[in-house]
Order: sequence, then C-alpha cells, then structure tokens
Amino acid sequence: EIRRAPDDVERAVQEARHRALEARMVEVRTLGDAVLACFFAHDKPRAREGARRAFAGLPTGEEAMLPEARRLAATLGEGAHPIRPFHWELEFPEVFAGDAPGFDAIVGNPPFLGGRRVSTENGDGYARWLSSLHVDSHGNADLVTHFFRRAFALLRPGAGLGLIATNTIGQGDTRESGLRALIKEGGAIARATRRLTWPGEAAVVVSVVHVVKGATRSPILDGRQVRRISAYLVEGDLDASPARLAANAGKSFQGMILLGMGFTFDDVAAAKGKASPVAEMHRLIEKDPRNAERIRPYLGGDELNNSPTHAHHRYCIDFNVFPLDRQPMPHPWAKMDDVERARCRRVGIVPQDYPEPVARDWPDLVEILERKVKSDTSIKSKAAAERLWWQFWRPRPDLRNALSGLREMHTLSAVSAHHGVTSISTAATCGHALVVFANDRPALRGALQSRPHEIWAAFFASSLEDRLRYTPSDCFETFPFPPLDSSEFEDVAKNYQAHRAALMVARNEGMTKTYNRFHDPSERAEGTRRLRELHHDLDRAVLRAYGWEDLADRAAPVHLTEDDESDHRYQGRLFWPGPFRDEVLARLLDLNRARAAEERALGLSPHAIAEDEEEETEAV
Repeated sequence: EIRRAPDDVERAVQEARHRALEARMVEVRTLGDAVLACFFAHDKPRAREGARRAFAGLPTGEEAMLPEARRLAATLGEGAHPIRPFHWELEFPEVFAGDAPGFDAIVGNPPFLGGRRVSTENGDGYARWLSSLHVDSHGNADLVTHFFRRAFALLRPGAGLGLIATNTIGQGDTRESGLRALIKEGGAIARATRRLTWPGEAAVVVSVVHVVKGATRSPILDGRQVRRISAYLVEGDLDASPARLAANAGKSFQGMILLGMGFTFDDVAAAKGKASPVAEMHRLIEKDPRNAERIRPYLGGDELNNSPTHAHHRYCIDFNVFPLDRQPMPHPWAKMDDVERARCRRVGIVPQDYPEPVARDWPDLVEILERKVKSDTSIKSKAAAERLWWQFWRPRPDLRNALSGLREMHTLSAVSAHHGVTSISTAATCGHALVVFANDRPALRGALQSRPHEIWAAFFASSLEDRLRYTPSDCFETFPFPPLDSSEFEDVAKNYQAHRAALMVARNEGMTKTYNRFHDPSERAEGTRRLRELHHDLDRAVLRAYGWEDLADRAAPVHLTEDDESDHRYQGRLFWPGPFRDEVLARLLDLNRARAAEERALGLSPHAIAEDEEEETEAV
C-alpha cells in the first residue's frame, strides 16, 4: 500500500501507514528472533533442530506461540556476546518479492578479523552460526569472507557487489572459503585491486574486489584488462588449491618424531633428567662396539640453522621399525603367512627363527629406553602410551626407503625466520622440526632455495603463531619444478651452496645470521654482496629453466620496507616487489594446473599422504 500510493498522497498519511506496519512487524521480528534463538541455545545440530521443531509445533496466536517466542528471543541478548538479529527479507520485503529477488548491488567496508579470533571476539555460537550458514567455510578464514558470502547470497542474478577486503582475501583458507566459494556458486570477479593503501594514519593495505553473480566480460585487475581473474586475485584459471603432482610424490617428508627425550644422548637435556649424557653413549660403545650400530647423530632446527657446518651435538637410539624381541611361538616365522607376520610386527614379538634384527639384540640400549621412554609418565595420549615404545612415534619407514642408496639429503627447517635449504649426511636422523627431501642433486637444492619456490612456499605454507610452517604436502608436492637436467643450472646451484658454506665457516655463523646479513640493507661486506649476486643468478637460472625469459630479464630484488611492501612476510627482506611476485605466482599456478591435467590424462595419481605424516608436536 505504501509503495503503490500515488505521488500526491499526503506525507502524514504515509507516515501513519508506516507506523502501523512497524507495529505489526514487531511480532514478526520476534518470531524470526525466536527461530534464531533455537540455534544459539544449543551446541549440537540435532538439539538445535529439535528446539526449532518444538517451537514450530506450537499453536499459532498470542496465547501460545508469542509468549514462547518472546522468551526465546530474549535469550539472544544474554551472556557475554549478545546477538542482535537482522532479518533481510523482513527489512527489505520489496527487494525479495517478485520473480528475481535480491539486491541490484551491494557495496561495503566489512570488518576484518582472523578466523581463530572470531570465537574469542564474538563467542563460539557466532562461529558455529557462520560455519552452518556458509557450508565448507574454514574456521581459519577471515571474518570478511562471510560478508562476501552473505552479500553474494543476497544479490539477484546478474547483480554485483563491491567490498573492501583484507589483502589476504586471495590466500589460503580465506580464499578457499570466500572467493573460491563465490566462483563455485556461479560468481565471477569483475574487478580487483590487490593492494590499496588505506588513506589515513593507520598503515593498512587492503584489497578491493567486485564480484558479479553471473558471467563477466573484460575483467580489470589492478587497472589492466585481463582474460580472467582467479580466486587468487591473479590472472588465470586455477581457483582451487593447487593439485599434488605425481612427479613429486614420495620425495619430501617431515622428519622423524621421537616422542620422548629418553631416546637421546644430550648433555643439556640430561642435566634436566630427561636424556642420557653423551659420555654415557661413549661408555656403552666402548663396552660393546655393536651399540654404535643403532646410535645416530640427531639434528633439529637449531643445528641446521645456527651451526655453520650444521654440526650435531645430540645423538639418538634408533631401532627403525625393528620388533622388540624373539620368543617361542606355536609357528615358526618361516611357515607364517603375511597376515600372521604382520600381526607379530604390530605387537613387536616375533618367533625365534626371525632372521632380521630385533631391538633386544642391543640390550644396553633397550635398557635405557625401558627406563627413560617406556616409563615416561609425561606422555598423556593413550595411543602414544600404548605405542611400540622402543620405536620412534613416527619412525618414517617411507623416508628411510627413499634415502636408501643416497649419501646426502636436502633439508630445511619447517619453521624458521629464513628459507634456507642445505644438504647433510643421510647418516643423521632428522627430527620432526626438519623437512627432508630424498634427493642429493644440487639442481634440486638450488630450485628449492630459489625465490620462485620461496614465493610458492610462503603462499601455501600453514602458519605457526606468526611464522610460516613449510609442509611437504602443500609446499613441495604441489610445486611445478622446472626441468633440472641442465648442467649450467647445476653449476649455478653448486656455486651458490659452496659460497654460502664457505661464508658461514669463515664467519662462524649459521644460516640464520647469514640471512640476517643477506636481508640487511646496511650490510656491505663482500661475502654478503657476493651471496646476493649468486642468489640473483640462481633465481634467473630457475626462471630461464621454465622458459620465462621475460621474467628472468626483469627479475630484480630490492630491499622491501613497510612503506613499499604490504605483506609482512616480505617486509625487511631483499626480495622481488609484490607485482612481480604476483606474476611469478600466476604462472606457477597455471603450470600446476597444466601439469596436473597432463598427469590425469596419463592415469597418474599422486601419493596420498597419511594423516599422521605432517604433525605439529612439541615432542623431540
């Protein structure tokens, strides 16, 4: 009636009609609030649905439903995080009526909030509501993704939205839960500005993204026309997470998880009663030289990053996946089938004719583990407590097999201030803090150390506090490596490693301090200057190996500051500027997509990493 009124109707009449309508809407809003309250009153989906059905089953009218609706609605305002509902269809009935319901356009500046803080700032119920409203959204995604999802849902077909977003809108779980979801639902990115410095005192850099509910022509990315804007906010066709490539399968691993300092000979930990002193190791080897067969150097992130030669000061008892002991059994090993043999290995007891080593072949070492590992009361997990205690929690047999026949392996620290790849002897046991690459070719080490791979790793790594965590499945298995068979590229990689190794020894500094100097614009020492040159040579060699001569010619690292770099991961570093990094990333993404398609056409599939292969743990 209000909308259909002629233009000459008196204002007072329209206002009276509006007041009457608002009075009637109070009850309707209360009913809507009550339905919403049924969700926030319970943690489990079944309980929520039960409450909603119970409310919907009440007789309609003021005598029954409205009193209960008022009671339920009132609960939304209780607690530390009150809920204030807004029912779009009730507030804008004219927008959602007709054959093409929805808004023509939505613009806005929604709030940014890291996904893990959503519950802290707004309560667990709010986070659960968002994940229920937006299926397949990730708990780590920034809050802004939910504003994109909600705005998109409120558009009519062919309409568009334009929102200011966090500058990580095209990255990680935020991309997966936001822009990728919109594209899967039929949206297209029509225009995007990836980095816009927000006017004012706050040094904030944002992205601005326009999405159409339908197809778009001639999309504009950072002021230039492109063929298509992907969910990564780069030109390209890949919106999903990059595919794991069969060519990279079985070549990268998280190091071994001991789960117990009792496996180690470590003077520092021994002083705290958690390990055995190194002198005890020497005594046991002197007593029985065979004990040296199962004692290996042990390295973690500290040795890798802070020793100029990656020297170890710890050792560990390593029984691989050996059974514990041989004992009399009804059937000899020679006559057991595969099922019976597997059962024996699971419990660690094998028949007396078992031909391979068992842990008790080294009784001195088993005695240490019985005292310091088996009886370790600090192990809280039931599964961990019931494990084969003489073996590492994760002994990594696949890693051991992959290293068989190699004298060296490449490795890096999974969490580190700098991306540093080096080579160490395969005689060492790498702890869980290291990522191991089962390869000894200098060319692969060079490709891993190069800036193209560092860009990829930084983009797809998970996070641990404010630091990146290199995970083999996300950073290595998905990376489309360049051809590595060029002798020239091999020489460039060797030269880089040789100079860095000599520089660290000459200064008695590890990789952390070496790369601190590398990125320090005030550092003018000849050794550092030469390392920078060699790194630049390495980067250009990698780009040329891809066939990207145009990028190799333009590649130029600069010292990035807060004033000219929005991504905190690159601030204070000698690296390529953001626009150039985006070009490299876009080509790598397209190459991953193309390689994955080729492998699928050939019937190849990547090795599926077991769920326990990449664990975050505080254990040794």
